[in-house]
Amino acid sequence: MKTLTKGKKMKKVKTQEESNSTSIFQVLGFLLFAFAIADFAMSWAGINLTSFMGSVSRFSPMIFGFLGLTLMNIGKDGT
Repeated sequence: MKTLTKGKKMKKVKTQEESNSTSIFQVLGFLLFAFAIADFAMSWAGINLTSFMGSVSRFSPMIFGFLGLTLMNIGKDGT
């Protein structure tokens, strides 16, 4: 059985393909964030992984963590 649309036109919809590929920024951001977690955990154990940074090494987990999260968010945009 055929149905008639009585002169109604169907709408054209543009679709956008989503790609699940990971960018280099996401990978680098994840590595920096993982290092920040490891640095924080090791500082509780008494081992300073970032002694080369001098007195700033107290804040290195936050610095590396924020950089990592920023790079992961930049990588999501695809730019």
